[in-house]
Amino acid sequence: MKSLLLLLFALCPSLFAALPNILHILADDMGWNALSCYGNKDLQTPNLDRLAAQGMRFTQAYADAQCSPTRAAFLSGQYGARTGVFKVLNEKEPSYAPMRSAEAKDALGPETATLATTLRQAGYTTGISGKWHIAHNYAVAALRKREGYFDSYGFDFAGPANGNEHHEDKTVTAITDDIIGFIESNRSRPWFAFVAHFSPHTKLEAPEALIAKHIARGFKRSVDDEGKSTERPIANYLAMLEHLDNEVGRLLAKLDELKLSDNTFVIFTSDNGGLSRVTNNAPLREGKGSPYEGGIRVPLLVRWPGKVKPGSECDAPVHTVDFYPTFIKVASALAESKSPNAAKAAATLDGESLLPLLTQTGRLQRPALFWHMPTYTTNYGRTPCAVIREGDWKLIHWFGDYLDTTGFTPDDKPYGKLVVGPRTEVFNLSEDPYETRNVATDRPKKTTHLTNALNAWLKRTGAKLPTQNPDFNEKRWWISAKAK
Repeated sequence: MKSLLLLLFALCPSLFAALPNILHILADDMGWNALSCYGNKDLQTPNLDRLAAQGMRFTQAYADAQCSPTRAAFLSGQYGARTGVFKVLNEKEPSYAPMRSAEAKDALGPETATLATTLRQAGYTTGISGKWHIAHNYAVAALRKREGYFDSYGFDFAGPANGNEHHEDKTVTAITDDIIGFIESNRSRPWFAFVAHFSPHTKLEAPEALIAKHIARGFKRSVDDEGKSTERPIANYLAMLEHLDNEVGRLLAKLDELKLSDNTFVIFTSDNGGLSRVTNNAPLREGKGSPYEGGIRVPLLVRWPGKVKPGSECDAPVHTVDFYPTFIKVASALAESKSPNAAKAAATLDGESLLPLLTQTGRLQRPALFWHMPTYTTNYGRTPCAVIREGDWKLIHWFGDYLDTTGFTPDDKPYGKLVVGPRTEVFNLSEDPYETRNVATDRPKKTTHLTNALNAWLKRTGAKLPTQNPDFNEKRWWISAKAK
């Protein structure tokens, strides 16, 4: 296939010349309100604000609550309930909790993570640098020397930026260098670049000059590199955000320099909500790891000159699973009419193309969004649950226990008081966007409808469910839990 595409490119370069490049930038643990264009009053992020001003800013964009499930959903176009990657790889589970977590897959194989392969078949050169964390290791650099490893996932280039070697800035500059080199080497052909940052995930690592800048502004440096909620806002965390913004600016400037900006589809987003220990997602409830809005709502900026109206906003609920069908639609717009090797998506995609929203020509057709989190992350206040959002309505079903975080802080372990027994919560996000009023009892018909729709989806996707734990020990239940 690859040799055929190279032959086609050599004989008929015009087949591919008009295909837009795709630049996908993924931050790690960046909350929905981290950017000044989303209301951050403690920090200015001019480069990402520029991206918003030149494109579309989404106000209700979602990811999964943690890293691996989001990355798996991005590369597969499928929910974790379907792929089996619904928890952070290698994350420990408590042995004595009321429920036994559903068993997750320990890797997402290339037969499922097909986004890059599909784009390659459409005529794209594909590259990745930074964080991996869907199989075998969390870092691209640790796996790139395995012969054929990233080629099997559809990537032609895997960057050497190594998080273990760049503690001074969380590898942000090295990852940017990798992708700039990849773009420069492939400027004459369509390319897909996945920029997978490690920042602003803890440990807190940023250039000392930027940390000093924010200390001089009156913010305190965290006493350690993991941070504490009582220190927020933290100078070294703000420095991480500023450094990431600066490096995104350097990447966008390179597109300008190479005269590629007008033909590049640029996306910036995050893999989950902000970590409550180091940032405050208020007024949204909770943070990373949680099924509440602060854990799953993320920033999303999209720029595509000539297609996406500058300065536009979209309030439609969208999800990470939507990127795969969107990219395929973008890639196939020209190729499918000219090339026998047009992009062909995986047989089952849970997402929907965002092009009607981006071009303001229509709306999405799906009735609901779903999340499956059948595991424990007690440091983030979560026990096994599943979620549906349909229109303005959101239902969270806790399978067998619940953590009441009232009176606790994100520094507490476990984060919340254990309440044994299943629980259902229903919120109307248009009336109560901060999820303060559970109306499950007040709206029995709506609760029944949403419960039935969620159960039907769990059955349809073959979702694995948690079970009762015969070894439950109320005094020791959370001890073996460890959140990544």
